[in-house]
Amino acid sequence: MKFDRTVPGGSVEAECRLEGGKAVLEWAFHLIRNTGGRDRRITIPLRDEEARDCLREEQGYIRLILTDKQNRMVLECVQKLGEEEPLRSVLLRPDLWKGIREPCLYGMEAILADGGGRLVDRIRGQLALRCLAVNARDGEMRLNNESFVPKTVRYALPETGTEAAMQRQMLEDMQWLLKLGANCVCMEDGSEEGGKPWGEACPEICRGEGRDAGSSRKQAARKAFLQLCDRYGFVVFQRGEAQPGYVWVHGAEVVLQTPTGEDIPLFRGERHSLFLPGGSRPGALFYQYRAKWAQAPFVHIAPESVRRMESGNYEVLCYSNCDRVALYSDGVLFEFKSGEGAFSFREVPARTPSVMLTAEGEGCFQSLSLHKSFTK
Repeated sequence: MKFDRTVPGGSVEAECRLEGGKAVLEWAFHLIRNTGGRDRRITIPLRDEEARDCLREEQGYIRLILTDKQNRMVLECVQKLGEEEPLRSVLLRPDLWKGIREPCLYGMEAILADGGGRLVDRIRGQLALRCLAVNARDGEMRLNNESFVPKTVRYALPETGTEAAMQRQMLEDMQWLLKLGANCVCMEDGSEEGGKPWGEACPEICRGEGRDAGSSRKQAARKAFLQLCDRYGFVVFQRGEAQPGYVWVHGAEVVLQTPTGEDIPLFRGERHSLFLPGGSRPGALFYQYRAKWAQAPFVHIAPESVRRMESGNYEVLCYSNCDRVALYSDGVLFEFKSGEGAFSFREVPARTPSVMLTAEGEGCFQSLSLHKSFTK
């Protein structure tokens, strides 16, 4: 008997409910027991008769410890093996996981012991305590009983390379998502699964039974991605199996609602993608969404927007989340523009062989130089 380390959500899961400033937690533990040369996966509390029969004679227990950011123990609880009722506990004044604003994580240690109290297995990790729900009346999403507006990107997990290379790629992508101002990610399964729900497309991965190297890498990538999202504060959704659309990975009853007709942008892909196909830098769509979502001031001159007009002057498009943007041509102020998101400048003069532009917002700026032969 040991903890099931293949479960993407972790061997220990906590369903959180908030009541009067307290966190009421209901725990689930995922285990593996080898019987007759075959691994049997079991979740406590026991949900089916076969699992109850499997653990009926077990005398062991699970001991769980939570620690705060100062490594102080704040909660300890014990669950007997073979228990059919869920283990519940109450945490006073909890440090809740609040998304990218404050992704607080508790230290977690779970110990599996036999009937004599001897150590059988041990796991350590981090655990996020949060409550996500959708108001049935108006469809408003609430995180820890506070209004939460999803800023969502579809993301396909890396499919090639070593496990370390895939994790490096995901870590780099997290930085781009933070810069974008996103707070939610919808996991896509990749092109070879044809957009099927994860459990339908890769059932061997969901059950932790993948045997080939590709399946193992995908399984490791998915688990690492969920851990990174917890660390950086992204709420994660996946394709629903029972209903269309996306559901929260930690509770299928929470369904992502998007405005009618709005297509969630894809992080990397061939269509409606934030990054240019095959490229390592973002395209214009990235900056369009960044202008809507990001908090830190920025301004971006879109190189592909620079066009020569019939007059011989130039047309330039800038993206920014600032209220006002100034454009300089060859170091000379050309024009101030007020607006929201996109700022279009026309009849911009260029006196040198290069188009030398600088856009300035509220404490931020960007410069762009293009030879005139690259403009149309």
